[in-house]
Amino acid sequence: ATLTKREDGWAPQLTPAALGPELEDGETLAVRSVDAELGTITDRDGAQLYGPRDVKVLGLDKSQLAADQVDSSARDLAAALGTDADRYAESVAGAGEEAFVPALTIRVSDEGEYDLARAGQVPGFHALEEQRPLAVERDYAPGVLGSLREATAEDVEASDGEIQAGDQVATGGVIAAEQDAILGTSGLEIVATGGEQERPLHEVDPVAGTTVRTTLDDDLQRRATAAIADEDSPSAVIALSASTGDVLAAALGPTGQSYPVGLVGQYAPGSTFKTVTALSLLRAGVTPDTELQCPETASVAGRSFKNADSMDPSLFGTMPLRSVIAHSCNTALLLQHETVSQAELADAATTLGIGQEAPAGLDAFMGSIDPADEGVEHAAAMMGQGRVLTSPLAMATVLASVQNGATVTPRILADSEPTAPEIPTPLTEDEAAQMQEMLRGVVTDGSLDDFADLPGEPVIGKTGTAEYTNEEGELALHSWVIVAQGDLVVAAFVEDGSYGSVTAGPIAREVLAGQ
Repeated sequence: ATLTKREDGWAPQLTPAALGPELEDGETLAVRSVDAELGTITDRDGAQLYGPRDVKVLGLDKSQLAADQVDSSARDLAAALGTDADRYAESVAGAGEEAFVPALTIRVSDEGEYDLARAGQVPGFHALEEQRPLAVERDYAPGVLGSLREATAEDVEASDGEIQAGDQVATGGVIAAEQDAILGTSGLEIVATGGEQERPLHEVDPVAGTTVRTTLDDDLQRRATAAIADEDSPSAVIALSASTGDVLAAALGPTGQSYPVGLVGQYAPGSTFKTVTALSLLRAGVTPDTELQCPETASVAGRSFKNADSMDPSLFGTMPLRSVIAHSCNTALLLQHETVSQAELADAATTLGIGQEAPAGLDAFMGSIDPADEGVEHAAAMMGQGRVLTSPLAMATVLASVQNGATVTPRILADSEPTAPEIPTPLTEDEAAQMQEMLRGVVTDGSLDDFADLPGEPVIGKTGTAEYTNEEGELALHSWVIVAQGDLVVAAFVEDGSYGSVTAGPIAREVLAGQ
């Protein structure tokens, strides 16, 4: 190349030969990206959960429409497919005269849900058959798998050149955590153009994406999803392995929830948190046989608390801690607020997994409890109210830690080991045994007696009901149940329900019974 001096320095005078010795007169270089074959996501046993799926892209081919047909066809097609007519008509109007304008992309397996015969009568209608990376079913394990979408202009601008128009961008969950493995590496093709025909000069082969194995159990995921299929309130089922922390299922109710409440929801855990309170009392010297007062009501710092209306009045009086847990006496635990400090309660929560970092590959909230709370807030925390917040995943982790005899760290990526959190006060073997015994009493003598006849290993667990004020300003109830049988731990949650044993209980039982 010849160098020419300019005011700002030397600049090369590049010829086609300098760019590529193989270029002929009149030719230029073109560089193209070659897409890599996408990888897949599987469950623990290799069943594919995410990968290429056959789809149809439904829309209008404007080249087949007269100018006076464009608006009416757009609105007619939107009506046939159940999409926003004004928005689609605007998109079609703004597209080029020869453009194909997509209205809706559907899975081939879902064709029966749409009136394609009606759509086919719309002038200009066209359907493209493609493959897209999708979950095995619509709304399968939402919040766990994540998704891929085409890069937007904003993505490209913010990427410092790493993302190009048309690239796939990972959003959330396993896909975002393992995007390099799933997306693979694009190849490169350098060609000579401008001659009689295009000539390839150099190629770099793409590297295909690989398979990422999750801890999910496809059968259990489907069973958990079926168990909450009829709930009309935001709801979730989380299933864990007590021995490994593997997330076996993360199901969401069918209410069109905008986020996966089982993973990132932040709710008062109610009486399921008495599992934590019981551990803090054991550490303060209280035993399962220690007699505690269980009055109908109790006051702390001027605020009155009561037991659930469903509690048998004959139980009010004195009872051992094991019975307090079995019958979920609120007042008995509230009155122990001076026996256990908020810091000690928070330490017990940490021991059982509350507050640890979200596992790699999962967007999750693992709970919070402020160790500095005092007075009424501390007393309310003893029964899982006040400012204590958890998710169903966090409460499943609490019971898994009790069942395991040590703090459990959830994981979703089957071929990686999670980083265990630092636990200031680890769970002892004796503490775990006493906790398991008391939580077994909830099944044999308390509100989870419907689980007593399940075959197999003994079931332990705890119900929970947490009061909250709904959007109408009315007092409503979160419904909780956490149960464990053998290595399987299940947390069931319904945002707007009744008592834990009434609403969440049957859901959890259906999941356990299907083993």
